[in-house]
Amino acid sequence: MLQPILAVLGSFVVLTNLLEAPVSKAQFPEYRQQSTSDTRTFVNLIQQSHDLDHLLPSPMSVWLLTRQTDMISQSNPDLGREWANELFASSLQLKGSQRSQAQSTALRILIRLDPDRALDLLHQLSPEDPEAKSAALPVQTGLVEQVFGILATRDGETALPALEQEAERLGLQGHYPYAALGYAADQATNKYWASDNARAIRVLESVFQRAFARYSQAPRTYFDDYEFGRMLKILAGGLPFDSVQPALHVLVKNLLATDTSKYEFRAEVSTASGQKIAVHNAIDAAFLVLGSLITRDPDLIKDLESARPELQQGLEVMKAGQQRSVSFGPALPPQRGLTAGLTETYQDAVHLSHTNPAEAIAMAEQLPGDKRTTALLQVARSVSRYDPERAASVIAEVQKDNKRMDEETSLDLIAAQAFVAAGQNNRSALQEALRQGFASANRILLEQQGTGRSNFSIPALTPLVHIGMENDPDFTISFVEGLAPSRVKAELLLDAAVALSTSRQPHIGTQPQQTVEKPNP
Repeated sequence: MLQPILAVLGSFVVLTNLLEAPVSKAQFPEYRQQSTSDTRTFVNLIQQSHDLDHLLPSPMSVWLLTRQTDMISQSNPDLGREWANELFASSLQLKGSQRSQAQSTALRILIRLDPDRALDLLHQLSPEDPEAKSAALPVQTGLVEQVFGILATRDGETALPALEQEAERLGLQGHYPYAALGYAADQATNKYWASDNARAIRVLESVFQRAFARYSQAPRTYFDDYEFGRMLKILAGGLPFDSVQPALHVLVKNLLATDTSKYEFRAEVSTASGQKIAVHNAIDAAFLVLGSLITRDPDLIKDLESARPELQQGLEVMKAGQQRSVSFGPALPPQRGLTAGLTETYQDAVHLSHTNPAEAIAMAEQLPGDKRTTALLQVARSVSRYDPERAASVIAEVQKDNKRMDEETSLDLIAAQAFVAAGQNNRSALQEALRQGFASANRILLEQQGTGRSNFSIPALTPLVHIGMENDPDFTISFVEGLAPSRVKAELLLDAAVALSTSRQPHIGTQPQQTVEKPNP
């Protein structure tokens, strides 16, 4: 069976606009405004998929529930809340990154739909060992910042005492959310600036002093130092610098004592001219992130530039106000066992197919064997949107090079032909491709089910269902709903809902999306 090539995603986190836009982007495509009829069909397709979850193994059912919940929350907030709570409960069946991923999705949705419930669930997140060697920030960091910010914006200054209590509870579990609390205080005082500056400063000062007292006395990790530094950076926008300066000196001293063999991070500052300056250890990475605050203290910056020569260039850029963005993230070594070259070539070919079809085709042709066929057909589907004749020639070349195809490769080729027919507005050819493709899929499903397997997938069916929903939704929905209960049916019901809900142009997959790790069959 052909397997899709997965992209190796970097985990570098851009902090530039973090505080201005704390709510993370959705993991799945954005949804357009739907007609009432479309909305009913959209919800019905997702509910049918949800009804199949109990037939599947836990990792797969939770992964599907993650997609279902994210999608349903766009149109039905009540079901979104219900399924988000179900997703959080189901995540407890999983371990490691799969559990964290499911919990993060559930909380992200509840933060938007029911922030009070999200606050309660934060305390049930999978516990982490604060002393374990780590090259990633704690998973709850961004989630806490989002929910604290929403509650502070909603309730104003009155929310802060309760949020400080929640911060203390979270701190006892491992990580005190200094930056989230600082952001909440900043949001709660926004309405006072210009009309009552003294009150705004008083509120910020009160939150800051209590947090500083805790930071000075409680056990700390690198993450606590980093988060407290971000809190200082937030509050220094409203407080006089001499109020936060003593805390900044304590923070710098603590960061200088960091065990860099235990925490592996890097940071990079980009200038308006395109210059990039990177540092490659956890200490300098934190200092670079805090550079705009550190540069307000001439003596401190002089000492750091002398003691940390790798920092000098980055801090000089910040002193001059030339920075455009600052990035911070884990400094991970290359992972073994990944064919990075083939993966990169495949992804580059698919990306270029939207702008430079000739180069995309040339890159896809560099791949070996089945990977070459898969890449060329994917490129053909993309190119068909604006140059169906060129796409047709690519398909013809694939047919010429593959005289004998297995059923799944044949289905992949039929899906590409369907895209070409749609691009040429050839409705009869499109209907014939859909008919042939769905018949081929039924044969594959019958063969797989004859082996007793239920947890398998047919990747080529996804694009075929997408193009079918765009051009002949009744026929496509009839095919999907007629499938026997299985993982394939549960996934295709969601694919049909996505296609129904997204616009015809640009094609699904052309917009950058965050990627959710899919369990193996």
